[in-house]
Amino acid sequence: MSSSDPPKEYTTRAWLVIMGAFTCAFCTVGFLNSFGIFEEYYASNQLAGSPQSTIAWLGAISIFFLFLISAVAGALLDAFGPTILVCTGSLGTVLSVMMTSLCHQFWQFFLAQGVLLGISMSLVTWPCLGLVGQYIKRKRAVAMGIVLGGSSLGGIVWPIAINQLLQKPNIGFGWTMRIVGFIMIPLLAFTCIVCKSPPPPPPPTREEGGSMKRTDGDVEIHEKGSPTRKEEIKVLLKQPALQLTCVSMFVIYLSMFSPFFYATSYATKMGFSSELSFYTVSIVNGASFFGRVLPGLLADKYGKFNCCIVSTIAAGIVALCWTKATTVAGLVIWCAAYGFASGGIISLQQACAAQVSTPGTLGLSIGTVVGSSAFSAMANVPVSGALAEKYGYLALSLYSGVPLLIWLIDPACLRVYEKTVTFVHNHLLQIVQDFPQAA
Repeated sequence: MSSSDPPKEYTTRAWLVIMGAFTCAFCTVGFLNSFGIFEEYYASNQLAGSPQSTIAWLGAISIFFLFLISAVAGALLDAFGPTILVCTGSLGTVLSVMMTSLCHQFWQFFLAQGVLLGISMSLVTWPCLGLVGQYIKRKRAVAMGIVLGGSSLGGIVWPIAINQLLQKPNIGFGWTMRIVGFIMIPLLAFTCIVCKSPPPPPPPTREEGGSMKRTDGDVEIHEKGSPTRKEEIKVLLKQPALQLTCVSMFVIYLSMFSPFFYATSYATKMGFSSELSFYTVSIVNGASFFGRVLPGLLADKYGKFNCCIVSTIAAGIVALCWTKATTVAGLVIWCAAYGFASGGIISLQQACAAQVSTPGTLGLSIGTVVGSSAFSAMANVPVSGALAEKYGYLALSLYSGVPLLIWLIDPACLRVYEKTVTFVHNHLLQIVQDFPQAA
């Protein structure tokens, strides 16, 4: 390899970080994907006197804090590195699971499985994902897809394991949660050990005229002097691409999680067997694993935003076909199709956020995009439940699909905005150049 060739990114150190982030996603977002099991169990046991819409707020609050704290966690990653955040978040995640095993009333579940779990997961999940982006720059989309595949694997394993443990009378709810916590301890300990900051980048080389040149993956960045931290943040937050990405993700998360949480109840209402109804969540998450990894391979070649648009269109169309899944084969195919399509959105969201960032604001960029969807993601679960209960699953199908297609307005507006500005700029420039000749 010549001296001009870029350094190899997928080193042993980088793979350790990817695997550490993978196990983190398995224990955090993957565990959160199994909330449907707890919702059904609480309705029949500890919270039997509470409406289902009230119980759904437990999952909504944990999702809210998982997304909301991401901006803070990303900024702290850029400023202080991952070690303190990852260790604190891992400890808090295990503690929240252990405390949930002692809960009996709604306010106790709200604090343990809602607030504490959501905040702790955010402190460990997003710094690990941002750290992968710091190591991998040229093939970033596939690396983030692999990491987020851990959450899909967790969405398969955790519901099955928890359901089997809950059905054993000699174990019960308390020891089920403690066993989950004990399983998480070595996995998150591995994450804490391997997820370390990358070595500092090579110093920039001085070019003619006093400008500095440094390389970030395939991109050469020219700058005069070193911008301050405040200036980097200001430039990032003023980017139209970042702002429109935040608006797009806010709209997408209004409805994207609906099939993840309500495919089981739909199957039950349609009269399918309890076993098939239970495994619909695992089918969605299993297909989502491939949907998070495979689009990443294409996104690095054909564009991250382009592939995210395709995934969103596909997910919206499939969501609108929800009530047409009236047979066993149709339901299985529908669950797999939606899981695959939505998986591309989840993984490419982070890659798109990383694409508009600078090396010093990678964590903040991912956190800002994720945090922008905190309120819509929180509203998604209870609103979906209310729609299904009052108006049926056709209304829920429309609610799931339409926002995914409305999202296309934002990229279209961005293209129109760019073309309009370019057209006006070129014509004004031509007028200015022709003016002295006319005079």
